[in-house]
Parts: sequence; structure tokens; C-alpha cells
Amino acid sequence: MSSLLVSVQTEQSFLGCILLDNSFDYKLEEVSEDYFSNEYTRAIFKSMIELKSDGLSIDLVNVAEKLKMKKVNLELSYLVDLTSICKTYSIDSYVHTLKEKYVRRTWAEKFQVTLNKIMSDEDLDSTIFKFENETKNVFYEDTYKDDISSISQSIMDLLEGGNISNIKFGIKFLDEVIGGIYKGELTTIAAKSSVRKTSLALQIMLNVLKQGKKVLFITREMSKEQILMRNLTKKTGINTNKMKSGNIGAEEWKLIVEVLSHMNKDNLIFINDKIHTVAQIRKRIRQIKPDLLIVDYVQLMTPSNNLSNREREVAGISRDLKNITLDFNMSVIQLSQLNDEMKDFRPMGERPMRESKALFHDSNNVLYIHEPSEGDLEEAARKLGRSKDSILNAKQNGIKLVEVIVAKCRDGEKKFKYFAYNGSRLYFEELKENMGGYVC
Repeated sequence: MSSLLVSVQTEQSFLGCILLDNSFDYKLEEVSEDYFSNEYTRAIFKSMIELKSDGLSIDLVNVAEKLKMKKVNLELSYLVDLTSICKTYSIDSYVHTLKEKYVRRTWAEKFQVTLNKIMSDEDLDSTIFKFENETKNVFYEDTYKDDISSISQSIMDLLEGGNISNIKFGIKFLDEVIGGIYKGELTTIAAKSSVRKTSLALQIMLNVLKQGKKVLFITREMSKEQILMRNLTKKTGINTNKMKSGNIGAEEWKLIVEVLSHMNKDNLIFINDKIHTVAQIRKRIRQIKPDLLIVDYVQLMTPSNNLSNREREVAGISRDLKNITLDFNMSVIQLSQLNDEMKDFRPMGERPMRESKALFHDSNNVLYIHEPSEGDLEEAARKLGRSKDSILNAKQNGIKLVEVIVAKCRDGEKKFKYFAYNGSRLYFEELKENMGGYVC
């Protein structure tokens, strides 16, 4: 039988995982006898189910004894071999493959029966009707868990865990207002050109990495080397331009090597400057299974369908990225440009988004980065307990006053906060109002 329909090695590897680590016995509930195409793997699976039902350990001795009682002629060495070919960290992949092969076999069988009927003298309408009825339930019935009981259990598990979100922005203001980076949510960070949306995204990325989470960063504005150098600047404080020039001292070299070694050891960062379509992103997600996807930036992505209307193209990309959050149960941050027509106005609502308002509507959260105009500095100075001149002087020294605006939060409120952006370190630092100024 075609390898597209059967993979005996996958069947063996799945069973080997259960034999190797009895704690995986709950995975038996995710498959069925029909998933196994080989008579021996099917017999082993049925024996495991019986042992689990009887409350007995699923180990080599017990399984071998069960098979002997069923008069299945299998040597103990066969079972031992199963434990040597499996990789327990791939057990979910084995389950997925078993299901996929089963569905393919089922469809192939139904198609063949229907084809034979079509080629015979049977009534065509009746044949099609029977085919539709027989195949309408050939899906992964246990994948969706969309019944109210399953959803309720999921909510209870989250609440009892005491921490619904397992990822934080790592920026106090955002974590307080939005709550964190949730699975199934799309967050948009938008700003006018050169107002450091990439820097904020990278700062969030490094904070997420500290939590032991894997991040896929898609860059269409800069090369992957430039992105990594910006991360080095954030971690070491060594100016990016200094690294480009090669004018680096011995101690700085040592620091750079230490940071790079640490990043390589964790292997949680993936930076890609070649991917330019959502289809390619989905493929890469399947390969590395990241916790967070960051796209910099959405207007530079290539649409799956070339449309005459640019707004519809950008809207399509945004909708596809939103679908990724749900299809892969993960978090996505997309970066976006703002309309130049906004000039110095503080951005709010959907209007500022460049090329498509869908970017705003598709997002669960929308963050704007805004540099206040000189006319707004008096208000900022009063709130921060500083003079307007001191803010202007700080800007001359590379420390810029910006507002981080939560313009949309589906589960919270709209707010904004003053931040100091240190250009030499590419770093945002939250400012306390009426606290006498800011230092980065």
C-alpha cells in the first residue's frame, strides 16, 4: 500500500513511546484501533488498551503476556525494538500522522467504492448521496473540542492555574493594561517611519525569550544580521554603528561572544529575512513550532492573491495572520506603518493605519508609538515634573520622549504612557509621572 496511506514505522514508534514511558498512556485515548494498518501493531494497541482498562502497567512484560494470551506470535525482542526506534518528544507528531494516514485510507476506500459504482449502471444521484453520507464524519472528530464541556474544562484549568497567560510583554505598562501576550490573539504595533516600532518589537522579543519561549521573527525591512546586531546592542549596550565599523575593543568582543553563545545555547530565536508570504510563514511555523510570531512589517509582505486594490491585499495579509493565531493556537505581533497624513497628531482609532483599516479591526490589541509634537511638550513636561527645555536637551543627547498608546484592547481599556527611548541602546524605558524626570 502507498506510503501516503500507511506508515508502519509511525505505528511502531507511537507504541514504542508508550512502552518506554508509561506516563504517555493517556495518548492511547487520542487514537483508535482503526488507525493501525498492521496486524501486529493493532494487536499491541488493543493489548495496551486492555491493560490500561484493568489498571495495570503498560510495560514490556505485561504487553508480551497479553499478546501470548491472545495467541499473537510476537517475540519480546520485537517489543524491545519498538522502544529503540521511538522519540518520546515526537509523540504528538506520531498521533497526527496516524490520524492523517487513517483519514487518507478511509477517503481512498470510499472514493474507490464510489468510482466502481459510477462506472457501473447504478443510479448516479443515489451513488453521490450515499458517498456524502458515508464520508461526512470522516474527520478528526476529537481535534476541535468545541463542545461546551471541553471549553468549560479549559477555562477551569486556566483559572485554577492562576496565570491565564504564560507569556508577558515584559513591559510593566503593557502587562498591566493588556495582561500579557495571549494565545489566539493578534497584536499590532504601528508607528510612522523611524519611530522605532522594530526596536519595541525586539525589546518584547528579548523579554519573551527570558521566559523560555520560542520566537520566530520575520523581517522584510532589514536583514537577519541587522536584526541580530540590534539584539546585541540591547543586550550589551554596544552601539550598532560601532559594531558595523569594526571599532570594537577586546572587552566588548568578549561581551558580544558571551551574549551570542548564550543565545545559541538556548536556540529559541529564529530570524528569517527570506520568507515573504503567509504560506511560507505557516510552513516555517509547522517546522519550528514557535510560541510567538513577529512580522516586521505587514505592508512589506507579498499577498497570496494579487489584487488590483492595495487595501484589500493588505487586509488579506492581516486576516491570514489573525487566522494563524487560531489555527496554531499561538500569539502573533504584526508591525505596521502609519499614514503620513497624521503628521504630529496623536494616533487613535482605525484611521492612522496605512493602506488598510482591517489591520486595526483584525487585531485584539493595537499599540501606537508616537513622538509628541513640540506643542505637546508643555503638557508632558508638567506630568513628568520636568521643564520643556530639559526634554529637548535630552533629545539632543539621544534620549527621545515618546508615547506608547494602547489604542485598542478587546479585554481592557485604552491608555497611554510616556516612555524614554534611548537611541544608542535601542531601548524603551517607562517614565513615572511627577517623579522628576527620566534617566536611561
